[in-house]
Amino acid sequence: MINELHVELFKFDSKLDYLPYYKKYTIKYQEKDTILSVLNKINTIDKFSYESTVEFNLKINGLYLNAGEYIKNIVDLTSSDFIIEPVSIFRAINDLIIDKTDYLEKILLFKKFVTPMDLDEYASNYELDYYASNTYNINRDYIGDHSLLIASDIIEQTPEYTQEVLNIIGSPEDGILYHTSLEHRVFNYDSSKEKRIKKLMLMYDKVLVLKNARDLLGVGSSESSVSSLKISQEFKGFNIASFDGLAKVDIAKTIKESQANYINIKLKNEDLAPYSTLVSDNFSLKIAGDILLQAKDENADFLVVRGAADISLFDNKQKQIEKAVGREIDLPVISVMQFCKVLEGEKDKRVLGFDKHKVNVSFL
Repeated sequence: MINELHVELFKFDSKLDYLPYYKKYTIKYQEKDTILSVLNKINTIDKFSYESTVEFNLKINGLYLNAGEYIKNIVDLTSSDFIIEPVSIFRAINDLIIDKTDYLEKILLFKKFVTPMDLDEYASNYELDYYASNTYNINRDYIGDHSLLIASDIIEQTPEYTQEVLNIIGSPEDGILYHTSLEHRVFNYDSSKEKRIKKLMLMYDKVLVLKNARDLLGVGSSESSVSSLKISQEFKGFNIASFDGLAKVDIAKTIKESQANYINIKLKNEDLAPYSTLVSDNFSLKIAGDILLQAKDENADFLVVRGAADISLFDNKQKQIEKAVGREIDLPVISVMQFCKVLEGEKDKRVLGFDKHKVNVSFL
């Protein structure tokens, strides 16, 4: 069966262009065609720069992947409208080709502990882990998830280097505590990598990191339960966004059942980097700011978050967040439990806890 794909392709020549732009193409594809076949077809229509191999990494509709993936899988997960971009827009030099110097330089931090052949293998295999990180978008000095995975390998294979390697990845300016999960950013992400990185974090500072993660993420909280909900108060005419986080607490169905227009923001599953607060309050504020601004720019009337820990960040610290991102936000934020109580008919701000919010919840 032949299908149709609508593509917007990132175009940029660092020697000629001041800003990047996008060109549109309509491409036919079949069930077993890969992303590489799309790139090759576009190239026959209009020459552009890319690497013609299945290992070539790029970004499509916000997902990081390699060119060997099947088109159908990406269409099923996103849509048949593709925005194709380099794996790092910041490093683009010619269309989808990027300057990988920063990535390679950070691999060389470990040359004392591994062979040149190992370094080459790491350079070939961990590129997505570096450029897909949301941390990289905020702090491009970040040591990179690829460095953390290399560190994990070294410590496992040669434990005598443990402290020396932990010193390399533990910088308070750009080290491991700034890690954010790639789970919702890399297509078919290998979750075992996240487990390896979490093990490193615990190794780096077991007690403080674990406590901090529980406090910020609200581990053990049951606030996100929406079972047996009886809606007696609707939100018809409202635009409502949600932040679901890594735990995949999906409130979208309940928002739609309330008759509201659900705003599906791209950052709803982002990682808030809870460990970073051990060394910097500002980093998580910037991530939270990106989420709030995306909801605000999509005309959301308010944002529904997971629980009390998220309220503490998105609502209580919203003034600090505004300073961190350099924009006024003023977006009401409520928890899943508060939203459910309102849907069930509760209107008393004190009972709901809205009287304690920093940003006025004005829809009651």
